Amino acid sequence: MNDTNTGLSLVQSNEELLKLYGESARLGSENLSGSVPMLKLYTTNKSLNCVLANGKEPNDGWFFLTGNQEQFENPVCHILTISKGFKAEGLASPTTGEKKEVFNQILGGVIVDGTDYKPFLMYFSGVKLEKLWNFAKEVNKYTHAKPVGIPMFALTVVLSSVGFVHKFGTSKVVDFKIVKKGDFPELVTDAGQFVYLRDLLSQVESSINSLIEFKSTEDKSIVTEAEQVFMGEGGKTSKDIADEVPF
Repeated sequence: MNDTNTGLSLVQSNEELLKLYGESARLGSENLSGSVPMLKLYTTNKSLNCVLANGKEPNDGWFFLTGNQEQFENPVCHILTISKGFKAEGLASPTTGEKKEVFNQILGGVIVDGTDYKPFLMYFSGVKLEKLWNFAKEVNKYTHAKPVGIPMFALTVVLSSVGFVHKFGTSKVVDFKIVKKGDFPELVTDAGQFVYLRDLLSQVESSINSLIEFKSTEDKSIVTEAEQVFMGEGGKTSKDIADEVPF
């Protein structure tokens, strides 16, 4: 029997030590977990399963982070990655109960909360996509800049809630503001922070890929749904949309 198995056998044969191992298995490694909390833009009487750690309801129009069950009014973030589009089953219609496939993208980022970094994932679909795409277009200018390209995660971004008016009323959507000093973005200048964000990106992308694999509908065209997002807003064709999506 090798040393590893001998050590494990000793742990298993000691009831008190075995209990301590079980209680302490994840201590110190929480940040290595593959589970990334979801960030949701909370809307009173519409958002589901959003309760703060103190048992209260989040503020209307604030951002709710699962996991620690906390809220942020205008979280300061680094956006790590934006997924490719995929189609998945949406929520049931309140009138017919029918579920339709909708076009989605997932954003992965990290909230800077004082000295804490809090990773998150966030879904975008329907009218929420336009702001996301506009942000991605702006980022594209910096990632392709000369003489030095700037990674998206090196930018500091503030999220906010804005109203979007449509034929059914008004919906809250996420808006993005790149923090700037003058006309130039505020960048990550600490090498340690840069490496941390770069390495965290891989973990977040892995979580996103797992979600897409679980939720996406196979063998479906994503262009058709993207076209529906813009129906009634300029009569754009699938070619127009394909040209506008910056990834």
